[in-house]
Amino acid sequence: MLKNFDEFLETTWERNEVVGAWGFNSNLNFAALSPEETNVWFFEQVFNFLRAFFGLVVPDAMEVITYDATQHIQKNNLDQQTFLDELMLIMKNLKEPLWTFRLNLNIVGFLRTSFKPDSPVRIQIQEPCSFIIWGGPDETGFQNFSISYHIFSTVVLEGENQELWSLNQPILEKALQKWEQQTGHMIDVVDSTGEAPVHRHGFAR
Repeated sequence: MLKNFDEFLETTWERNEVVGAWGFNSNLNFAALSPEETNVWFFEQVFNFLRAFFGLVVPDAMEVITYDATQHIQKNNLDQQTFLDELMLIMKNLKEPLWTFRLNLNIVGFLRTSFKPDSPVRIQIQEPCSFIIWGGPDETGFQNFSISYHIFSTVVLEGENQELWSLNQPILEKALQKWEQQTGHMIDVVDSTGEAPVHRHGFAR
């Protein structure tokens, strides 16, 4: 169970995963909210995120942890069409307010394949990618999105690497901007592992 953003980065680094990470504090006073209001807020954040990142990521697995880890629910092989309904059903049965929510995602991006190395194709890719929210009486509602650097790298990939960056980066940039618009919060935490070049709205060339 990840307790904060720093622990997330440390764990990612230990796994030798090169990712870019973006986040912001929601500055919410959870002590003033009822458990039901807290859980509704969590659901709204997930909805906003998926709406902003539609077309770039697909839900794969989720982890739901209530305050003080009284309940710990994990679901794998999520269906994009029914995911939100499944999450709503889980939340209705919670006895405590949510503490941590993690959504592991598959990436939809341009990649070169051995079948057509000269023509990048847009496919669903299983690479490190996640959305995490921390909430509860001792938290401020920090939200974090991270995505693998693999399809944005201009060095690691073979062939016309700059072309892959130019195809994938605009999609990521648009999603991060829409995330700010949906939530009303500006991204103020930008970090990476493996020295991946990041800025507020994506990866640098």
